[in-house]
Amino acid sequence: MHQAQPEDSGELFQIARSALIDYLASLKLADREVAVQRLVEQLKIEGGDTEILSQSVTTTAERAALINGFQGHYLDYDDVQPNFRGHPSVTIFSALFAIAAPTDQIEDLLWAYIQGVEVAGQFGRLLNPHHAVSGWHSTATIGSIASASAISVFKRLSVENTVAILSVAASQTAGMLFQAGTDNKPLHAGLAARNAVTAYQIVQAGLTTSEDPFNNRNGWFKVIGDLEVNATNWRQTWLKPAQIQTPGLWFKQHQFCSAAISGYDAAVDLWQKGIQWKDCQKIVIHYPQNGDRVLNQPRPQTGQQGKFSIEYIVWQVLNYGDVDDQKFAALPIEPQFYTDIEIFSRTNDLPQGSVTSRPARLEVFVNGASIVSEVDDPLGSPANPLPQEKIIDKLQRAIGAQSAQVEKIVRSTNQTVSQLVEAIK
Repeated sequence: MHQAQPEDSGELFQIARSALIDYLASLKLADREVAVQRLVEQLKIEGGDTEILSQSVTTTAERAALINGFQGHYLDYDDVQPNFRGHPSVTIFSALFAIAAPTDQIEDLLWAYIQGVEVAGQFGRLLNPHHAVSGWHSTATIGSIASASAISVFKRLSVENTVAILSVAASQTAGMLFQAGTDNKPLHAGLAARNAVTAYQIVQAGLTTSEDPFNNRNGWFKVIGDLEVNATNWRQTWLKPAQIQTPGLWFKQHQFCSAAISGYDAAVDLWQKGIQWKDCQKIVIHYPQNGDRVLNQPRPQTGQQGKFSIEYIVWQVLNYGDVDDQKFAALPIEPQFYTDIEIFSRTNDLPQGSVTSRPARLEVFVNGASIVSEVDDPLGSPANPLPQEKIIDKLQRAIGAQSAQVEKIVRSTNQTVSQLVEAIK
């Protein structure tokens, strides 16, 4: 992790800057959510010396990381990494900002982030899909270690202290996907960021910990995934290419789970071809085996649960032409949905796609005829990237005219953390 930046790191930094902009937008768009404000009120500490991003109060570094992670992931609007099968930016950036000094350089923070994503992707490549299919939430589990690794790079820890921070972080990993559709799911991102900061503080205090947390007898991989690892493979593949580059990051258009994006794009395609809900007699949604595993809310009761319901997402598109992100709030879903839902069914009969794709086929029956739209690489995926202007538009919706100044700071050199935080606020 502590290697020098490769000569061709320009593209890595370009992606990282976009990820930071997307993270800040996702964070700010959630700053007035009721659950966010409740957590801020509960965890703020008057006189604390760590600022909470986009909030006007301070607290401890651990609590700031927790709040920023929770807030940044609350809308489920933040980015995803395919190997990780989790949300890297919200955990890693939330941890880094919590321990950053005002005079620290944004570019140093971005390099630490790139290395943190590398850990997330490399660990996820080894553990998934079994890890996620088993019910673990990678944002919480792998995310704790990835965020701690980013801190080790940012703070330029020694090899011994790097091992120690990863060891402490590994002992704190938890988080399960049965929490999808509740406030606890975004809390996982906050807990991962907090775990990394806590691990850093424990190392700074000089406490002892295992010096071999990833051994093949009873180490982290063996316990959590019954997996033995070979460190030589990591050295050979580290940043070759970088995980932030290949398989890359997914950036979202809307506030719902990334597992639903292909189905959403398929529904939009059918709407654009003239298919509307009133014409539909039956709808079958096809996925690969476990492709819809996290979409565990076929009959959501609230919009928050609806983020994990492909049925609710398709229903919105075929009724209104698109989803309304306001309908994913923690409020009751309109009663008509439950009257209409009986025509839906799911099946897992598609072949598995590549790690960067999310195959979904929407089959709609109209007047007895089957009309199909299939999407493998939805808009926002690495093979079909979201245009930069859409990421900037997200930031503009979050902070208005100040977005130009924030973007300028993020994309410029020799800018400090305090300059960025002041611009956000």
